Amino acid sequence: MKETLLRKNLIFRFAGVLLVLALFTFHFSFFTISAHRYHMSLTRMDYNEKEKLVEISIQLFTHDLVPALEQKTGKRVDLEKTPDVDKQILGYLSDNFVLKNKNGEPLALKWVGKEMEVDAVWVYVETSSAESLSGASLQNTVLFESFPEQVNLVIARFGGKKADLMFKVGDRFKEIRENAPKE
Repeated sequence: MKETLLRKNLIFRFAGVLLVLALFTFHFSFFTISAHRYHMSLTRMDYNEKEKLVEISIQLFTHDLVPALEQKTGKRVDLEKTPDVDKQILGYLSDNFVLKNKNGEPLALKWVGKEMEVDAVWVYVETSSAESLSGASLQNTVLFESFPEQVNLVIARFGGKKADLMFKVGDRFKEIRENAPKE
């Protein structure tokens, strides 16, 4: 009897997980086919203590980034064919993704590269930093000029700690602090 109850409980949980995955898949497949109503970026920042670097990966939707670059440059942009597109992206990020150390000094971004996906582009940059991210500050206004509903999520990892930041239009610099422990 106990095994039967346990088996039913596992089947129920498995069915629930499948339902959630199905809804998630449907939502995002519809999301990419229909008019794009949500605008967000996802960033991961890792402090590499050995190399004294902040390694940054930013995921942006291609159909959001291209118009922003075109607006900034006044020229047509193709992420795969425009000769100086990497320089354009770095310039755009340098204006809108600003990391300052604990003393308030901005850290210059250096281009590492990019990877193209079907609907998104991963941009990789880094910056030198003699100190951890704890107490540094970040401003992430990427695509705010184009989309009033833009949300930029940032996950920072440093010294075995983690900080989560969310930026909405109107936000400015936020201090990078370790997340409070879950109770």
